[in-house]
Amino acid sequence: MKIQPAHVASPNRRTAREKRRAPRVLRQLLKLCLVAALPLILIPMLLPRRVSAKKLSGPETGEGPTARESLVVREKQMQDVVDTLKIRMSIPDTVVVSIVEHNQLVVSVERAKDSTTAFSLSIERNFLDGLTADEIAAVVAHELGHVWIFTHHPFLQTEELANQIAMQVVPRDTLTAVYDKVWKRVGRQGGLVYLPAEAGMPGARQSQ
Repeated sequence: MKIQPAHVASPNRRTAREKRRAPRVLRQLLKLCLVAALPLILIPMLLPRRVSAKKLSGPETGEGPTARESLVVREKQMQDVVDTLKIRMSIPDTVVVSIVEHNQLVVSVERAKDSTTAFSLSIERNFLDGLTADEIAAVVAHELGHVWIFTHHPFLQTEELANQIAMQVVPRDTLTAVYDKVWKRVGRQGGLVYLPAEAGMPGARQSQ
């Protein structure tokens, strides 16, 4: 029988040492993986406050979904007022409302582009915020008065005639209050000479 030298390890002993070494190597690899992955776990944990701040700041800018939805609702409410007063003032033409950030005249009406039977009524949002429901009706009635003139007597377009038509459906006092707010908005004082004492324009239904 051949005797194996003492300094030469037998295959069985090498296999045993390799088996004992494998768990140590595996543990070392796991430690290295943990050290490498730890920053990736911790970094996202430091970010939630910054992300939340961005989400909260969105609606305050006035450009978020909530602000846009609110604008659509307000335009629908204004459109309802326009459609109701159009019937009372016997105006068949289409008048579409738009609420804008700035209108040099604060509120105005003009023919819609590429149309001879439709009009666009534009009102400044901040001015609208300061109006009561009655004053909104007065503003709309006045602008519809201009629409009536456009379609009946286009060469007689005046503030006084528009107010005369408007006063078929809204009180003179409410129109006076609206003018006061318009003058404050534009920064100059006007006169009320174009507010007739009594309404008398045919073609509009009298308010009840």
